[in-house]
Amino acid sequence: MSSMRRLGALFVGACAAICTFPAVAMAHTRWFAEGTLQPYTTMEPTSLYLLAWAVITTVIVSVGIYLERNTILRLEWIKPRLAHSFDRAAGTFSMVAGAFFVVAGTHEYLFSSNMENALGVPSYFIIAQVFIGLAFLVGAYARVAALALIALWALSIAWFGWLPMVENLWVVGTGLFILIMGNDYFSVLNVRLLKKYTQHYHAYALPLLRVCTGATLLVLGFSEKILHPEFGINFLAQYHWNFMQLLGFAGYSDYLFTLSAGSVEALLGIVFILGIMTRLNALVVATFFTIPLFILGPIELAGHLPHFAAVVMLLLFGSGDKFVLIPRVHRIAAHTRPGAHRR
Repeated sequence: MSSMRRLGALFVGACAAICTFPAVAMAHTRWFAEGTLQPYTTMEPTSLYLLAWAVITTVIVSVGIYLERNTILRLEWIKPRLAHSFDRAAGTFSMVAGAFFVVAGTHEYLFSSNMENALGVPSYFIIAQVFIGLAFLVGAYARVAALALIALWALSIAWFGWLPMVENLWVVGTGLFILIMGNDYFSVLNVRLLKKYTQHYHAYALPLLRVCTGATLLVLGFSEKILHPEFGINFLAQYHWNFMQLLGFAGYSDYLFTLSAGSVEALLGIVFILGIMTRLNALVVATFFTIPLFILGPIELAGHLPHFAAVVMLLLFGSGDKFVLIPRVHRIAAHTRPGAHRR
């Protein structure tokens, strides 16, 4: 086995070993908080914990950059080879996103279940969300509906402030993706002018979806766990997921577990944003998002439906060629440099 392949295998093993235990807690901890939680105070060495995770993050990202530059473990074989596969997948993504917005509206919340009508969300915002979802679902003026979705996200800042909406940047990514790609494969009605204009930007659709998905993970890792560990600790009080203690690590407190979960979530977001090892990262995220579904039930399924759809798109089609740390030409140059194919 070549040294690069050994490094690749080591990278996968390290990711599995480091990420498995805390990433189970990637559920939206804020959804499980009833009322206002008091800020958590502790005498534990927070700086030491965060320094350790900063080192781990730096190492994993550095190895990921090396593997991406040398085109190792990019999982290209996953990409569908059939004609129009991306158009079909984009149409399916639009329909899945539409189904989510309809379900969210009928359950009287906007974008995420902690933004409910009972908490002051205007009813007409929720009604608009339902109509946007229906447009995506049936393929009727999907691009116009995408513009409306982005506008709805922007208007919601006045009600919720910046942080909750930054936590929902995936909405912007979904809107931009559908604005560019539409639901042409399964569409009923289209605005030809928008379709003609946006077809020049198809190469940006997937990268924008990737960056917004990564930004959502990065922000949530900090806002719900690292900066506000009380949400994670409250969650662990309801669901005893800190199995590190059951494995004999008695000193692995709920606080450390929460910081670990947030650090891993932020790490996965950073990898998406950089556009390195995108398929492998998507596979990891999909696996970790699946675990809570079998334990927490419908609230996780409903809340993560659009995230799943985005992650599947990235798993199948990769990072795209825009907004990536290592452009394709550099990857090819590194892969075909003199001596690269010597045994």
